[in-house]
Amino acid sequence: MQLTMDNVGILKRSTIDVNGLTVIVGANNSGKSTVGKTAYALIRAVERYEIRAAFDRCNYAISLLREIPSIFPFSAKDAIRSIAKQFPDDNPLKAVFSDQNLLKRIEYSDIDGFIDRFYNSLSSLEFDEVEKSGRVLFDLLEDYSKSEFERDKFKALDNVKQIDRLINGDPDLKKYIREAIRTQLGTEFANQIAPAKNPDSLVSIDMTAEGKSCFRIQMQDGRFVEEDNNVFNWSPYDGAFYIDDPFVVEDDWQFSNQNLRMSTKASFLNSRKVLSHRDDLRLRLKNFHQENMWEKVQMNENFKRISDCLDFVLPGSFISENESEYYKGIDGAKLNISNLATGSKMFSILKMLIAAGRITERTLLILDEPECHLHPEWQNRFAEIVVLLVKEIGCHIILTTHSQNFLLALDTYTRKYKIKDKSNFYQARKEEDGVVFECSNSNLKSLYADFLHAFSRMKRMYDSLAYEESVDDLA
Repeated sequence: MQLTMDNVGILKRSTIDVNGLTVIVGANNSGKSTVGKTAYALIRAVERYEIRAAFDRCNYAISLLREIPSIFPFSAKDAIRSIAKQFPDDNPLKAVFSDQNLLKRIEYSDIDGFIDRFYNSLSSLEFDEVEKSGRVLFDLLEDYSKSEFERDKFKALDNVKQIDRLINGDPDLKKYIREAIRTQLGTEFANQIAPAKNPDSLVSIDMTAEGKSCFRIQMQDGRFVEEDNNVFNWSPYDGAFYIDDPFVVEDDWQFSNQNLRMSTKASFLNSRKVLSHRDDLRLRLKNFHQENMWEKVQMNENFKRISDCLDFVLPGSFISENESEYYKGIDGAKLNISNLATGSKMFSILKMLIAAGRITERTLLILDEPECHLHPEWQNRFAEIVVLLVKEIGCHIILTTHSQNFLLALDTYTRKYKIKDKSNFYQARKEEDGVVFECSNSNLKSLYADFLHAFSRMKRMYDSLAYEESVDDLA
């Protein structure tokens, strides 16, 4: 896969190759995370999009159907409710007017049929029947005439037609995909994907694989430049995971309230609750606890060396008990997962994903500075696991790092396990108008020199201060 970005954050005219392990090195605020966020947003936006669209479409239609009763005044609405209450549970009039919990039973594949049946049921409803059912309320309140009822019924039926038009206005899902991509990018970049200094810049993102275009995106002011252009052709991955926070494994499954509340009635395209990469990972890890297949993983030859490396650090397993999550050691002791060392949590995420069978040759794994909480020895272990995931499983990994030791471990293990041909190393270089990434495959010395510069500066300062202290001692 090849990802080209221009004016994405501070990135300018940068192309990244991902055909195994891709390592990105650079100073703070040099746009390293931007690569992973961009790739994740694109892949996640279209992941199983046909199924997700079907569910979104159904849920959006249901949300609009719930509002239909409000078209009628209280007396008529209550009368229709009384009539509908007598119907069997599969009657759509009962689901909309009497017991809206029944709407939850609608299969997403049957939403069109449900709307048709509801339209017909509402059409057949006569004023005399409604007046008879609501006689008491009709007498107590102001008169509600037949003409007024027919007017309200016509409006309700027109709304039902409008619902049908809304959910069937995008048969090829091109609009849905565009909105999914725009919203996912907006979520990852807090709706600030263009450079902060030049927010009106044209944002360009291209992804290709196997010589074919996957995504071709041009945006300005948060919108696609040409609304009718096709921005998506196909995805080289079945899924993506972005890991930058070891604390997502803890029991406190708190999702972003803003994202969870995200919903709009303007279009079913926006009815998805789009989660950030952290909240999405929290949700998926929580669901994985019931799918642990670690014993099967250990028996799989492709995973043997990976599982051995993980078991060296975390030999136990993860269990759910009393609505809490625990790490169960080989001695049987159970430790609440929130009490695991922070470094152990990073290994835990990989172990959970592997145990649930979620890392395959069609997975894009994004690891943003995973070494931050690891001792150098565990950095070495983690680097070996990363390389083995590429070697044994064939997944693609984008990784950023600030650690010279971790970089050396990755470099070493790509040589040991002979995946140099599937490894790419990039270095961020700041220019006047932004940052570009340069491939350093032929000269990794420049990457090490970048780290060594900071170390050497501190070493010279230390030597100078130590010398001054020794002179003072002699005096």
